[in-house]
Amino acid sequence: MGGKVVVRKSEFVGGAPMESRPGVRDWKMVYPDTGVATRTLIMGLVEVPPRNHSPRHRHNCEEVYYVLQGSGYIESDGTRHEFEAGDAIFNAPNTVHSVFNTGPDPVRLVVVGGIMFVGLLPEWPTPSPYEILEQ
Repeated sequence: MGGKVVVRKSEFVGGAPMESRPGVRDWKMVYPDTGVATRTLIMGLVEVPPRNHSPRHRHNCEEVYYVLQGSGYIESDGTRHEFEAGDAIFNAPNTVHSVFNTGPDPVRLVVVGGIMFVGLLPEWPTPSPYEILEQ
């Protein structure tokens, strides 16, 4: 199969849709954008500063988070679910969700999702695989 296997930290790409909310950082790590010939999965890193939250959004794929650092809650389809470092979180396709940081440290999440950039459903409502519902 070949292709890129290791993506160096210096090759991570910022500017993903989560950054539409001031202070939130979203790095693409294992993505077509970083030169990886991934076909079914992507991986990134999201950082939410203290007393802040990611934009409320949804997308057409499954997604999981692993909480590296921090504490807070995820609001998923209107229900609040508390988390802390070491926890794992599952987002079903088209679930409206947002991550809230309630602690003193940044929340850092490893994000793994089904690939959103290839073969999008024709019904998907926006040119982006993300539908940002609030910033």
